[in-house]
Amino acid sequence: MTHRAVAFSTYGDPSVLELIERPDPHPGPGQLRVRMRAAGLQPFDCAFRRGDLAGFMPANFPQVLGNDFAGIVDEVGEGVNSFAAGDEVLGYCTLDAHAELIVMDATHVVHRPATLPWHEAGGLSASGQTALNALRDLDVQAGDTLLVHAAAGGVGTVAVQLAAVPLLLITTKNPEEDTQPAGAISA
Repeated sequence: MTHRAVAFSTYGDPSVLELIERPDPHPGPGQLRVRMRAAGLQPFDCAFRRGDLAGFMPANFPQVLGNDFAGIVDEVGEGVNSFAAGDEVLGYCTLDAHAELIVMDATHVVHRPATLPWHEAGGLSASGQTALNALRDLDVQAGDTLLVHAAAGGVGTVAVQLAAVPLLLITTKNPEEDTQPAGAISA
């Protein structure tokens, strides 16, 4: 059996993207297979497709993009007990999410909250991980003052919500680029 994926076989602008058929993957021990419902498109994907990172991270043509995703588990590998076929998940994989089926370590996914729409869940992992890692690295504590630049963007939106401990939160945004007011983010 085969499934479809969006890939590129040479570096360039979006016109190099093409729909390809590839063999269906199957999970090994500790892995899941997920049928895609939504996948994020991050600045990293565009830079990688253009070849901006080719010097230290070359593409493996035909290369599929996409790191964050949301979908439904349809196969479970041996030793995976925390997920079952039919579970709705979101997570992270390395350069493979722009496909109908993907396989990844079960440790790279979490259950999707029922209140989180698919289109939001599909782009959450990369922004969420970046925001969480930044807050952990900064060791933000109650009573701290935190400046969040671009608070209406992907990482900023998540950072504001994760930093909702009692602290003074200062946010900024570019009024010419962002359509969501930073003050509309619920923290």
